[in-house]
Amino acid sequence: MLRSDQGKYRKDYTRGGLNKSSCPSDPFKLLALWLDEAVEQSGDEPSMVLSTVGGKGRPSSRVVLLKGLDDKGLYFYSNYKSRKGRELSSNPYAAANFFWQELERQIRIEGVTERIPAVMSDLYFESRPEEARINAVISPQSEKVPDRDSLIQMQKQFSRDLESGKKTLERPEYWGGYVIIPSVIEFWQGRSGRLHDRIEYRKKNTDWEVSRLAP
Repeated sequence: MLRSDQGKYRKDYTRGGLNKSSCPSDPFKLLALWLDEAVEQSGDEPSMVLSTVGGKGRPSSRVVLLKGLDDKGLYFYSNYKSRKGRELSSNPYAAANFFWQELERQIRIEGVTERIPAVMSDLYFESRPEEARINAVISPQSEKVPDRDSLIQMQKQFSRDLESGKKTLERPEYWGGYVIIPSVIEFWQGRSGRLHDRIEYRKKNTDWEVSRLAP
């Protein structure tokens, strides 16, 4: 017996369309446009589902905040010792997904990741609120902890040590940024009757090959 019959829900997608002929040759232009429109629509920070693959070929996914976009790729920050950090160390390939229900849009990305230069991670770390920097230092991300109170106590102890001068608040070597360098970027626009628009950009040497995919 089904615990919840999600199949009974239906929504028709009617907000827009996506034509290959009107898409720019550079996918980053469309990516930036869609991200800006999504932020304006929601008012929220841009977030994406990041998927990595472990040593036994088992995928894992989580939501991370997108913190930058340029002609090289998409930037996010994390603890290098976290599960995603360990998986990216052994297999740098990753996938990312954005979905905006209100806009009936999705972007799917495949690519390889690199750690960004330390100076870039330092600059971003220093821009964060003090509490967020402290928590990045004290949190053994993805490791088992006894309870929430143990994390709070570590946070308080570090704050006391910071005030007394016993410690300084600098970016730890196990925390920093990554860039996803895309080889595939797919734009999805929901359409009526599930005949959705899918435009795929696939990197070919230094150029992008643009194709329409069947929904």
